[in-house]
Amino acid sequence: MTVIERIRELKTAQAYLLTSQINVLYASGFTGDSSEFLITGAGAVFFTDSRYTLQAERQLNGLAQVITTSGKDRSSAIKSALTGIKTLAIEKTDVSMQRYGEFETDFDVESYVDISDALLTMRAVKTEEEVRKIEIAARASEKALTELLQCVRPGISELDIRAELVYQINRQGMESAFDPIVAGGENSALPHAQPGAYKLRRGDMLTLDFGCRYEGYCSDMTRTFGIGQVDGELKRIYDVVKRAQQRALDVSQAEQSARAIDAAARQVIDEAGYGACFGHGVGHGVGLEVHERPVLNPHSAHTMQKNMVYTVEPGVYIAGSGGVRIEDTCVYGRGSIHSFSKELILI
Repeated sequence: MTVIERIRELKTAQAYLLTSQINVLYASGFTGDSSEFLITGAGAVFFTDSRYTLQAERQLNGLAQVITTSGKDRSSAIKSALTGIKTLAIEKTDVSMQRYGEFETDFDVESYVDISDALLTMRAVKTEEEVRKIEIAARASEKALTELLQCVRPGISELDIRAELVYQINRQGMESAFDPIVAGGENSALPHAQPGAYKLRRGDMLTLDFGCRYEGYCSDMTRTFGIGQVDGELKRIYDVVKRAQQRALDVSQAEQSARAIDAAARQVIDEAGYGACFGHGVGHGVGLEVHERPVLNPHSAHTMQKNMVYTVEPGVYIAGSGGVRIEDTCVYGRGSIHSFSKELILI
């Protein structure tokens, strides 16, 4: 069943107007912006401007009628396509109050239905083709990391490491799924540290959190490395995080509760005495966005389903010392899609 057919199966409205770049991509395969996608019971109409007409025709490949229009002409064209439609589903999380006011003024629609949540739920379970694209992105991430490590040494800055990592991603014809996290020394205690001028020193931990994007789909992985010899508490917390991640990966092969998967990792960290140093959830969904459903944290009500793609990423962070995080992207029912070592690699 195509995405268009799955949207029609929602049966919440007579027509569905997709306006966010992510959901337009999800339903149509179009990778540009400035576009809207209308799905009716009888067909589908794709609205874009002249910059993207040829691209849309190529990427949609007959999936929908492509209409070139912009500005107020766009509203008139959509209104024409909505003839006879009284109930319209929209993405209220994407539509601004101003835009919603224009809808009410310009369209002869009697009522609007929000499908934002339904689309998030739909996107959480991936098709085999979506999984394939994420796996390709994951393999590219591991290749980029392997090449990057040849350049990492004491004295190199976080900014230089990020630049080299992005280069290794780009040279494979891909783009970064998000701005990479490169955190050395005490900065590795910051879960979402921003790379800076800090230069690596012997005894530091180095955390790299990054991903590739392939045909719109993201991968996400984290590895933590030691610079020179790493002893004492930093070595201990590495071992704790590694065991916590493996425990969550093992449990996720059978457990359907996202909360229980989080609890499996959290128990290992709690028992080691570092519970207060693990403040975030153990994972999140990955797909067209690097953070989407399901959510794996102590409060999650999500139930895992076959072909959900998600991360498992426990961490321990100690202010003034450093931190460790290990993260894999996984497919529910199959496990991790990564093969890169989780042993503590000393550089």
